Amino acid sequence: MENLISVVIVTTTISVMLPLFFSEKEQNINQSFLNEAISLSKEHLDDLRRRKILDLPLGEESTTKEDNLGQSYDLKQYICTQEPIINSDNSVTCPTTVNDNNNLRHILLRVEKNGKQIYKVQTAFTRLR
Repeated sequence: MENLISVVIVTTTISVMLPLFFSEKEQNINQSFLNEAISLSKEHLDDLRRRKILDLPLGEESTTKEDNLGQSYDLKQYICTQEPIINSDNSVTCPTTVNDNNNLRHILLRVEKNGKQIYKVQTAFTRLR
């Protein structure tokens, strides 16, 4: 009888703890993806900062980057002359009208994995006089 009660208690404990364990594991994986996406976007922005502001390619560009562990991420870059507009369907309208007096570039980076957006950052660069 005592063995049967012990088995019931252990089984109940395991059945309660197992979903929590898998949930925690999934959260750790998602946090790892987020950390890598932030790192990749930081590296990409640093590369853009090293270039002349007027030499930055206007419009949308997509690249695939890999992290140190071999995971691949899709990086979508939008460089606009005015602030980009994120539409309701998650598409981006990126004005690229060039004006000689406008040395400001708005940059939007989206990092995706398997078609799901993990991280988004938006900033503006300007040429110092």
